Amino acid sequence: MRAVLLVLAVVGAFSGRAAVAHEGHDHGAPPPPVNATLAPRMEASSTVFETVAVARGGALEIYVDQFVDNAPVAGAVVEVDTQDGVAPAVEVEPGVYRIPAPWAQGPGTHDLTITVIADTGLDVLIGTLTIPEPPPEPVAEISPMAALAADLAQTLRALLARPDAPVLVAAFGAFFAGALFMVAWRRARWTAAAVAGAAITGAVLWWPMGARAETAAAAPAAGIAVRDIAQRAPDGALFVPKSAQRVLGIRTMMTEIADHGRRLELPGRVIPDPGASGLVQASLEGRLVPPMQGFPQLGDRVEAGQVLAIVEPTIGAVDIVDRQQQIREIEQQVRLVSRRLNQRRQLDGVVTRTEIEELEIELSGLNEQLAALRSLSDLSEELVAPVAGVIAAGQAVPGQIVAPGSTVYQIVDPDRMWVEALSYRAEPIGSEAVAVLGDGTTVDLVHEGTGLADQGQAVPVRFSLAGNDAGLRAGQLVLVIASSGAQQTGIAVPRDAVLRGSNGQLVVYVKSNAERFVQREVRVEPLDGETVLVVAGLERGLRVVTSGAELLNQIR
Repeated sequence: MRAVLLVLAVVGAFSGRAAVAHEGHDHGAPPPPVNATLAPRMEASSTVFETVAVARGGALEIYVDQFVDNAPVAGAVVEVDTQDGVAPAVEVEPGVYRIPAPWAQGPGTHDLTITVIADTGLDVLIGTLTIPEPPPEPVAEISPMAALAADLAQTLRALLARPDAPVLVAAFGAFFAGALFMVAWRRARWTAAAVAGAAITGAVLWWPMGARAETAAAAPAAGIAVRDIAQRAPDGALFVPKSAQRVLGIRTMMTEIADHGRRLELPGRVIPDPGASGLVQASLEGRLVPPMQGFPQLGDRVEAGQVLAIVEPTIGAVDIVDRQQQIREIEQQVRLVSRRLNQRRQLDGVVTRTEIEELEIELSGLNEQLAALRSLSDLSEELVAPVAGVIAAGQAVPGQIVAPGSTVYQIVDPDRMWVEALSYRAEPIGSEAVAVLGDGTTVDLVHEGTGLADQGQAVPVRFSLAGNDAGLRAGQLVLVIASSGAQQTGIAVPRDAVLRGSNGQLVVYVKSNAERFVQREVRVEPLDGETVLVVAGLERGLRVVTSGAELLNQIR
């Protein structure tokens, strides 16, 4: 029985060894560090150029950029002084140069000198490239029996590797066969069968384990990066490899502190030029009738004096009765005056000429009143365009009833627009101003005047457009940035460089070295339509990301 237990223990040890070494179940290994996926690299920079050398696949890739704006340096002459001598680099992409580097495939430290000759200058950059040792394979804890079995297996493999291995195998087989015979003779046949089965099982388990060990030894070492990945560190800093910076189009600028005129942000809207716009309104109540060419539609261009609509007055039943009664009364007076006038003319020479003339004048006035009353039913009003322009608002429908003073059409000149803004500060407005549209485009403005009467606790300020105003619409909301007489000190940066952080604060990204970016909280003031003024949070001499900051903010 003790022999059986010993054999089962050996078999269990072999089986446990195989289970521990099973691929994909290394539960005890710690998580990889943040930079486990990065290839060995070297950074070197000066006031002109910035370089990053990456060792990968027996070659050295060198990224050359401008130090200030991070723009790739294409078409340069790049030479690398290595331990094998000076090697000229070949440009494989704009700003990316490559040299063969078989010496960078093994661990070690290599001092490199990179010479860059470009249109923007000449510089020599020195750095050290360190190829780290491959990470050790994780070793799992095993039982003493498993360790004993592993040592035994290692001893057997060492014996089999000797030149006289066949002799040793034959001797060991003879010894093992004799031991089995003695056990079978003294004990029982089932004991011998168990021992033989255990030996065969151990051999079967030992050979696949050796095959797995050879396969693992032939596999490539872990930790060799195929490509570099941008990632965010726990402290919020970003590692962005140069290859990713090229894809994201990262550009930077050097911060400078200067004095700038204070700017005011005013809400505004686009209005028509008062001298080039007009309203078409009805002066009496009536029904709209289209002119011969029909009603104009929105967007149609009209000329000054063009008939746009006709208003036919509407008369009620009471008004018709009153008018008919007035007509009959005047007709009766006309007949009486006509009879008296005929009588006076027959008595010519008896009555005075003055009396006859008075009757003629009275009869003429009555006839005019009668004609006016009879023509009231045919009286209509033609609505004409006061100015030339485009129909911006309003629509006429045949049969529509309009009241006196109602607006039928609004006519504007699309080439002559103004902007009306509201100022809530008691600061004088300067002559320089811009209007920022919803899509971020800007239009230059000229200050025309400031009102003296408040509108909702704000002062109306009007500007005319100095630049191209194509595409503006009456009533369109804009943001007016106007200058004032005050001065303020700060750092001017593009509006796209300022982002909203996860905590709601305004932030910018600062490039601390070749492939590292950090966030800085800032406080800004308006400057113009394309830039803002950072008044707190930055100092001079920093490289602020001006293009691609929004893409950097998406890296996790």
